[in-house]
Amino acid sequence: MENKIKISVGIPCWNQAQYLPEAIESVLNQTYKPHEIWVCNDGSPDETRYVARQYPIKYIETTNRGLASARNTILMNSAPDTDFMLFLDSDDKLLENCLKVVSDTIENNPNADVVAPSFKEFGVRNNEILLMSNPTIEDFKTANRIGYFSAIRKEALLEVGGYSPKMTYGYEDYHLWFNLLMRGKKITTIPEILILYRTKEKSMIHEAQTHHVELMAQIYKDFPRLSD
Repeated sequence: MENKIKISVGIPCWNQAQYLPEAIESVLNQTYKPHEIWVCNDGSPDETRYVARQYPIKYIETTNRGLASARNTILMNSAPDTDFMLFLDSDDKLLENCLKVVSDTIENNPNADVVAPSFKEFGVRNNEILLMSNPTIEDFKTANRIGYFSAIRKEALLEVGGYSPKMTYGYEDYHLWFNLLMRGKKITTIPEILILYRTKEKSMIHEAQTHHVELMAQIYKDFPRLSD
């Protein structure tokens, strides 16, 4: 029986070949099968190409242009009948019922444009993060309230032009949430832990945090009404 809600999963990868198998297998092992699985090799100098090609997935390579560009490449190549996109970093994992719960939530909340699961950290930290109920734009003004690995309605994502390439150092998901919310899109959160989020001593989020001031300045420049 064909899945009613078609969720395509996209995995950008840059120099994370050692973790990539776990990420891909966590998607392949879903109880609710994804519509398709994409890996975008963002110009990795490691073994990403050889690892990815061992799996029954769709694969694409680009020159190294960063995470936002890699996600946009997957978006533009995804199946035309995809309903929702869910992006997963190559060192994170889905719990096996993730897509089932996300799909059920979409069916129960037909007006939702973003469906955001709660998650558990693993690695150097082991915290459980249970999301607040359906955050608004006012909630986001003080902090990012959901994970990057939220399921996003493809139509809404295309409407805003995908992820902003201006967010060179990170916060590309935070920028996207404002872009969607400013256009009246709806976010629905899931209080159940469905994602395993790897924490490391050094990662992209640490790099992003060192550029926090300039990244937030870019967000407020792109969305000046946030200052109202």
